Amino acid sequence: STGVHMATTTHDTGKESEVKLGVKMVLDLHYRPLSRNRAHLTRYLTTFLRAVELRFSDMIDPKIKLILTDIVEMKAFQESKIYYDNYIIRKLLVIIGRWTRDYLRDTWNPFKEDTGIILIMTGFDLWRAFPLSGDITNSADPNGACTPNNVALCEDDGLTFSGVGSAAQAVALLLGANFDYNKRHDECSRNKGYLLSSITGVSVHYNLSSCGKRDIKEAIERSVQQRKDCLYKQPTTKSSVNEVNKSLELPIDFFNNTNPCNLIYGSPSCDKSVSFPQKSWKNVDGCKLVCCIKDGSNKTVNKYDGTECGQKQICSNGECILDPRITKIQSKTL
Repeated sequence: STGVHMATTTHDTGKESEVKLGVKMVLDLHYRPLSRNRAHLTRYLTTFLRAVELRFSDMIDPKIKLILTDIVEMKAFQESKIYYDNYIIRKLLVIIGRWTRDYLRDTWNPFKEDTGIILIMTGFDLWRAFPLSGDITNSADPNGACTPNNVALCEDDGLTFSGVGSAAQAVALLLGANFDYNKRHDECSRNKGYLLSSITGVSVHYNLSSCGKRDIKEAIERSVQQRKDCLYKQPTTKSSVNEVNKSLELPIDFFNNTNPCNLIYGSPSCDKSVSFPQKSWKNVDGCKLVCCIKDGSNKTVNKYDGTECGQKQICSNGECILDPRITKIQSKTL
């Protein structure tokens, strides 16, 4: 197997399994990437999915691999129907995610094909329908991957990979994980800050709690054979995404020389050494930076996913983890 492998436990015996989850990404008209040029979209969304996959890189039973199978740009008439002529979006007290998922499942789904999940990328706020300002940032059917209920919606700004955490939450839910705030186990409590500790897509840790991982394993084991086949067999990818499907790029490759503080806040890093030309924000220890905002306040941001933070280590969600790509490269040379 050449999938992501980053074991954090000694559980390396027995039969290894790898989920190969096909992901069709649908972009609504309100999704505003830096460019709608096809090559740029493909590169950005492939990298986006790699960053999402990082959130599952410590799972080994099963391993989780995400495969971009197609990119579809929603047409105006499709969006009008799916979002109910925008009426539903203007209702401030209605979560459009659930309504949209129900509509696609029960009424009309122009994107339905044999794929693991359909991920709708949106610029809408899924809670209030105002641009990217609400609390809920994704919406997904519980345990819906490889079933008729395989749709999820995710907010993203199309530039800074802001929706990676939200998309990772959606994928986890579609694979059968549950939010940690329903858990009583100490190691899985909401206060621990794992991926499913809140509904916002923002978390302290990059990965799932042990309970979330166990949820996925048990949900897959309970699945009928047809669903297992969909999860474990290599999905078919459209020719338009094949050329970059095996790309190992991560967000750092988009912003190699841009200070995250400059990109997000238009401000410099507080670390004095970064102001010298020979120094770089990448040389600051760890995976976080403190930004000196013009009003005198300080804000902490994560370094880009994929930034080196140690020997064979990279950043993910502000944490330093083993680089799963090293294993991929080494396995190909053996």
